[in-house]
Amino acid sequence: MRNQHTRFVATPTESSAFHHPLLDAIDELLGLNRAILASDAEGNDLTNDDRDLIKHYEEGLQKVLDIIAPAGVQIRTKDIIVNDLYARTLYVYNWPNYIYPNWLAQTINLDATIDIAQFIYPSSNKAIMKMLKKKVAELRSSIRMLEQRGIVRDPTLEAALQDAEELRDLLARGQEKLFQFGMYITIYAEDEQRLKKVQTDIESLLGGKLVLTKPTYFQMEHGWNSTLPLCLDEVEINRNMNTSPLASSFPFSSSDLTSDHGVLYGINRHNESLVIFDRFDLPNANCNLFATSGAGKSFTAKLEILRYLMLGVEVMVVDPENEYTNLCEAVGGTFVPLSIQSKYRINPFDLPKAIRGEDAAPGEILRAAAINLHGLLRLMLGPITPGEDGVLDKAIMDTYALRGITVTAENPGDMEVPTLHDLVDVLNTTEGGENMGLVLQKYTEGSFAGLFNKRTNVELDNQMIVFQIRDLEEQLRPIAIYIVLNFIWNRIRTELKKRILVIDEAWNLMQYEDSARFLYGIVKRARKYYLGVTTITQDVDDFVESPFGKPIITNSSLQILLKQSPATVDALQKLFYLTDGEKYLLLNCGVGQGILFAEHKHVAVEVIAGPEETKLVTTKPADVKAADDAKKAV
Repeated sequence: MRNQHTRFVATPTESSAFHHPLLDAIDELLGLNRAILASDAEGNDLTNDDRDLIKHYEEGLQKVLDIIAPAGVQIRTKDIIVNDLYARTLYVYNWPNYIYPNWLAQTINLDATIDIAQFIYPSSNKAIMKMLKKKVAELRSSIRMLEQRGIVRDPTLEAALQDAEELRDLLARGQEKLFQFGMYITIYAEDEQRLKKVQTDIESLLGGKLVLTKPTYFQMEHGWNSTLPLCLDEVEINRNMNTSPLASSFPFSSSDLTSDHGVLYGINRHNESLVIFDRFDLPNANCNLFATSGAGKSFTAKLEILRYLMLGVEVMVVDPENEYTNLCEAVGGTFVPLSIQSKYRINPFDLPKAIRGEDAAPGEILRAAAINLHGLLRLMLGPITPGEDGVLDKAIMDTYALRGITVTAENPGDMEVPTLHDLVDVLNTTEGGENMGLVLQKYTEGSFAGLFNKRTNVELDNQMIVFQIRDLEEQLRPIAIYIVLNFIWNRIRTELKKRILVIDEAWNLMQYEDSARFLYGIVKRARKYYLGVTTITQDVDDFVESPFGKPIITNSSLQILLKQSPATVDALQKLFYLTDGEKYLLLNCGVGQGILFAEHKHVAVEVIAGPEETKLVTTKPADVKAADDAKKAV
């Protein structure tokens, strides 16, 4: 953006001692307007003794000024000491001819305590146009004299003339206005060495853009006062600047991610601000959480769950390692252990009781259920031929028809549904389905019997439900997760309510095409049902290599990347278009640190929890053992 300017000297602003109504309001807030002055203003005659009494009385009152005032201030030539902090004010004395938007972002996000004050004084266009006219005449005369003498042209004069002419045109059209602009920066540090380092960093950042600064030596008090929120410009070092470059000096862009509502995710490592927002305010509420083992994945997920529970959001968790038990017990939730020995059962043939929207059309409920069952049975059966696939599809519809559930049936969700045992019977009596019936018999009569062939006895009547699958055999886990997700999805579609579904170790589903497709379908449609799906995994390669891995990520507005291993960080860099700086940050960050992506905003975050929260969400073996020992002792 072109920084067009003139070279005349600015008129000094009026004295800062001017009596301003804003200062009166500040004095009143701080308790500086004394009753003596008020009494005088009202015309009350007070004796000297009365004045002394009122003065002593007011000195005994606590005021806001007493609370916010520092214990002491020492004003020195090169800095100011406020309590135990060293402060130094810099002023900008030189600006480049060209300056671009967002040039102040690096300074604002610097890891240091700084105050930045900008003073903008509008100038009269009429007076400026008169001076510009005179300036243009002088520049033209100087250029003409050089030509007459045969001297080589001066590019500086020609550039100044072009700047002045362009500014005249813009001012005449009303596209630009002229202002006087002053900018002051006060830096703070614990000692003089740190103060000098911060000053060097700021001078380097701004100097690279040709924005040059100097300390306000011998005027440190005036410089410090100018950066306090008092609207006092006591330094009065200003520069003429037109609208466009002045607008680029506003710090519109920052790496802040703070809202007036939502939950606390952590501390912004750029500028120590708080990362607070509501994921349901994003285009969709889906979240991906990637991290290496021990980097704080479960800690972060459980902390988010705990804080959303306080906002009344329902949470359902698929827990592969029983890590959410303590949290679930603490909030009065329900946990459903799924295993062959467990008393809890979920029937994969269940139909939703009621459906909202287009899915409520006759036959749509049954068709959707048949498609989902198709994917589940392919997980159970393994690879099947196209001919067997057709036989299986017909057998599913025939099994429902045995209970009177057809595509023309009204309210099929209210009817009694079949079980896996009914499907096995149908396959055994269908030509081409005998082999599939034999395979499925191990889930009805064999070693896996009882888990998937009974009627459902699980109710989602609590704010937090945890489905535990740790005690399941490894080969049954993808099948169980698929059935649980289908069960949850059926319940979600019946009632519109703000919910979060957490799937820990999601790579269990991504390694099979049918289960990955089913998960992608839930993620893609979750927004319509006020649902946010959180997928957590440490096996990034398995997740991304699936044909549905990247679509799941692109359909998630929130991503949390914690510490990564060197083996996976390159794949993540390509997937999320990370800069080299962000890549190395993920490699070198500590536990609970990483990058949070909320739509188009990237923030380096450190997840923090209070002491009581930590007791509930920690996954460190030592902390878990100590908590278990404490329970046993009680």
